[in-house]
Amino acid sequence: MPRPRQPGLTENELEVMKILWERAPLKVSGILDYLKRTPKPAYTSLLTLVQTMEKKGYVKHQKSGKAFSYLPVLQQKKYLLLEIKRIAKCLFGGSPGKLVLNLVEDEQLNEMEIEALKKLLND
Repeated sequence: MPRPRQPGLTENELEVMKILWERAPLKVSGILDYLKRTPKPAYTSLLTLVQTMEKKGYVKHQKSGKAFSYLPVLQQKKYLLLEIKRIAKCLFGGSPGKLVLNLVEDEQLNEMEIEALKKLLND
Protein backbone atom coordinates (compact mmCIF):
# COMPACT_ATOMS: atom_id res chain seq x y z
CA MET A 1 0.00 0.00 0.00
CA PRO A 2 1.52 3.37 -1.00
CA ARG A 3 2.32 5.91 1.64
CA PRO A 4 -0.15 8.82 1.76
CA ARG A 5 1.26 11.97 0.17
CA GLN A 6 2.30 14.51 2.75
CA PRO A 7 2.05 18.23 2.13
CA GLY A 8 5.26 20.00 1.22
CA LEU A 9 8.64 18.39 0.82
CA THR A 10 9.73 15.20 2.55
CA GLU A 11 12.74 15.43 4.84
CA ASN A 12 14.99 13.93 2.14
CA GLU A 13 13.58 16.22 -0.56
CA LEU A 14 14.11 19.27 1.64
CA GLU A 15 17.72 18.29 2.24
CA VAL A 16 18.30 18.09 -1.53
CA MET A 17 16.43 21.36 -2.16
CA LYS A 18 18.56 23.21 0.40
CA ILE A 19 21.67 22.08 -1.44
CA LEU A 20 20.25 23.06 -4.83
CA TRP A 21 18.99 26.44 -3.58
CA GLU A 22 22.52 27.22 -2.47
CA ARG A 23 24.68 25.55 -5.13
CA ALA A 24 22.70 24.71 -8.29
CA PRO A 25 23.20 23.55 -10.93
CA LEU A 26 24.57 20.23 -9.66
CA LYS A 27 24.84 16.70 -10.97
CA VAL A 28 23.58 13.93 -8.71
CA SER A 29 27.20 13.18 -7.74
CA GLY A 30 27.58 16.81 -6.65
CA ILE A 31 24.43 16.66 -4.55
CA LEU A 32 25.76 13.47 -2.97
CA ASP A 33 29.01 15.26 -2.07
CA TYR A 34 27.13 17.98 -0.18
CA LEU A 35 24.76 15.69 1.75
CA LYS A 36 25.64 15.89 5.43
CA ARG A 37 24.01 12.68 6.66
CA THR A 38 25.91 9.50 7.30
CA PRO A 39 25.79 7.00 5.90
CA LYS A 40 25.19 8.70 2.58
CA PRO A 41 22.58 7.11 0.33
CA ALA A 42 23.61 5.09 -2.69
CA TYR A 43 24.00 7.10 -5.90
CA THR A 44 21.07 5.23 -7.48
CA SER A 45 18.82 5.94 -4.50
CA LEU A 46 19.60 9.65 -4.70
CA LEU A 47 19.08 9.62 -8.46
CA THR A 48 15.64 8.06 -7.95
CA LEU A 49 14.78 10.72 -5.36
CA VAL A 50 15.88 13.57 -7.67
CA GLN A 51 13.95 12.09 -10.61
CA THR A 52 10.86 11.83 -8.41
CA MET A 53 11.33 15.46 -7.38
CA GLU A 54 11.50 16.38 -11.06
CA LYS A 55 8.21 14.57 -11.73
CA LYS A 56 6.66 16.54 -8.85
CA GLY A 57 7.89 19.79 -10.44
CA TYR A 58 10.35 20.75 -7.69
CA VAL A 59 13.48 20.55 -9.88
CA LYS A 60 14.40 20.45 -13.55
CA HIS A 61 17.43 19.17 -15.40
CA GLN A 62 19.71 20.47 -18.09
CA LYS A 63 22.14 18.45 -20.17
CA SER A 64 25.70 18.71 -18.89
CA GLY A 65 27.95 16.54 -21.05
CA LYS A 66 26.67 12.99 -20.78
CA ALA A 67 24.94 13.63 -17.46
CA PHE A 68 22.18 15.91 -16.22
CA SER A 69 22.60 18.84 -13.87
CA TYR A 70 19.65 19.72 -11.67
CA LEU A 71 18.25 23.15 -10.80
CA PRO A 72 15.46 24.11 -8.41
CA VAL A 73 12.13 25.10 -9.91
CA LEU A 74 10.50 25.57 -6.51
CA GLN A 75 11.68 28.91 -5.16
CA GLN A 76 12.97 28.89 -1.60
CA LYS A 77 11.03 32.00 -0.56
CA LYS A 78 7.77 30.63 -2.00
CA TYR A 79 8.31 27.30 -0.24
CA LEU A 80 8.97 29.00 3.11
CA LEU A 81 5.82 31.11 2.82
CA LEU A 82 3.70 28.07 1.93
CA GLU A 83 5.10 26.11 4.88
CA ILE A 84 4.53 28.98 7.31
CA LYS A 85 0.93 29.32 6.11
CA ARG A 86 0.44 25.54 6.41
CA ILE A 87 1.78 25.52 9.97
CA ALA A 88 -0.32 28.56 10.92
CA LYS A 89 -3.42 26.85 9.50
CA CYS A 90 -2.78 23.50 11.19
CA LEU A 91 -1.62 24.71 14.59
CA PHE A 92 -2.97 28.23 15.03
CA GLY A 93 -6.35 28.28 13.28
CA GLY A 94 -4.90 30.04 10.25
CA SER A 95 -3.64 32.99 12.27
CA PRO A 96 -0.11 34.05 11.34
CA GLY A 97 -0.25 36.50 14.27
CA LYS A 98 -0.74 33.67 16.77
CA LEU A 99 2.16 31.80 15.18
CA VAL A 100 4.45 34.81 15.52
CA LEU A 101 3.33 35.53 19.08
CA ASN A 102 3.96 31.91 20.05
CA LEU A 103 7.45 32.04 18.56
CA VAL A 104 8.30 35.38 20.18
CA GLU A 105 7.02 34.31 23.61
CA ASP A 106 8.94 31.03 23.63
CA GLU A 107 12.24 32.17 22.13
CA GLN A 108 14.89 34.59 23.28
CA LEU A 109 15.29 37.21 20.54
CA ASN A 110 18.50 39.17 20.20
CA GLU A 111 18.50 42.97 19.98
CA MET A 112 18.74 42.97 16.17
CA GLU A 113 15.72 40.66 15.83
CA ILE A 114 13.69 42.79 18.23
CA GLU A 115 14.52 45.94 16.25
CA ALA A 116 13.57 44.20 12.98
CA LEU A 117 10.22 43.20 14.47
CA LYS A 118 9.59 46.75 15.74
CA LYS A 119 10.36 48.13 12.29
CA LEU A 120 7.96 45.65 10.66
CA LEU A 121 5.20 46.59 13.08
CA ASN A 122 5.76 50.31 12.58
CA ASP A 123 5.74 49.99 8.78
